[in-house]
Amino acid sequence: MTISTIVDDVTGSSQTLTVYDPSDPNAVSQIADYFEVQNVTVEEAETADGPEGFAVLHDEGEFLAAADVEELQAAVTLDSGVLDATGFDEIAYPDLIGAVDDKTFTAYGKRRMILASREVEERSWYARGGELHSGFQRLSLLAEQWDLYTRIADRGVDVHVYGEPDWEPPANDSITVHASDDAEIRDAWFVAFESPEPDGDCALVADEREPNVFCGFWTFDDGVVADVFDHLREEYGRRRVSN
Repeated sequence: MTISTIVDDVTGSSQTLTVYDPSDPNAVSQIADYFEVQNVTVEEAETADGPEGFAVLHDEGEFLAAADVEELQAAVTLDSGVLDATGFDEIAYPDLIGAVDDKTFTAYGKRRMILASREVEERSWYARGGELHSGFQRLSLLAEQWDLYTRIADRGVDVHVYGEPDWEPPANDSITVHASDDAEIRDAWFVAFESPEPDGDCALVADEREPNVFCGFWTFDDGVVADVFDHLREEYGRRRVSN
């Protein structure tokens, strides 16, 4: 088992996101641009009666989640403060994004990967426990996120970070650094959370197939998340440097 084979083994079924009566004419196209690489079909519709400006995610007629269109539009266009946040109380983005689970994506750029990663990191933030394992490819890419990860660890989460050792993180007894030159660590971006609560596990796992273009999935399936953790613990559990 490798990170790459885990990515190849996970597939997702198509879901539909219906956007009702958006006030901004650009909303549907911007939302569709975000979800097009996640096997989610975005449609526009009108309501005869009732509230306007909302979006509904469904799977073959089964309701999954709903969101205010303006909030969803802000989140997917990265106007929600997600890139600069150092704590999740600073971020406002809808639960609907997290409801798109077990989805494969084929062409995520770095900004999309940050937004997807935040969904997993946020779960660990609010859980105040469990284990969070994050692969940054190179440890130097962790530098700008170090304060955020320190704050997650301070909330009781067992934090592990992985990357090629091109930067030495500050000493912190609450964060375990796995410095590795392995090719899969250099090529993979992953954020996996093992929750202390039932049904709280989640993971984002991706390979960089082209420069700054990632292919992979995010999932809330306990079995898939367990596969990710089993591989990381077996392969890298003994090769670590505890700050």
